[in-house]
Amino acid sequence: MKKLILGLCLAFGILAFSAPSFVNTKQIERKNYNIALDEDAALVYYGKLGKNKDVIVTYFYDGISGKTVSKLLEREIIDKLGVKLQGNFENNRYYVSKYYDSNERKYIYHIVGKKSKTRNCYISIAYLTDANLNENQIVKDANTLLNDAESNLRG
Repeated sequence: MKKLILGLCLAFGILAFSAPSFVNTKQIERKNYNIALDEDAALVYYGKLGKNKDVIVTYFYDGISGKTVSKLLEREIIDKLGVKLQGNFENNRYYVSKYYDSNERKYIYHIVGKKSKTRNCYISIAYLTDANLNENQIVKDANTLLNDAESNLRG
């Protein structure tokens, strides 16, 4: 599991280009998340959400679109982790890609927000769980995770 989390953190950290001064790191730490990468290029944190549920959140600031981020990270996840893409969908708020890691027996739901309350800030969330969620469950969990990640942004 640690290998999977480390691989995802590295994959998500690759695309960042600017310091994440718009993220409230003190609030992230108060929520008992672990910051894996906090430097000029990116801010990545992770944590447990319950039994067999983990989350990895990446904030980055760039002029490219959320859709571009989703596609670039899709290639990174597949290439670096060797997982299989199970499908994807989008709604008016985010893009979701679903993967399965047969070695870890985990599903990875990758969520990328389309818009953010901070200009040009894109949030990428990897949600890891044993559960094979249906689309309604994914939407419910994705909304909760994205709301939590956006609550850490300043203005």
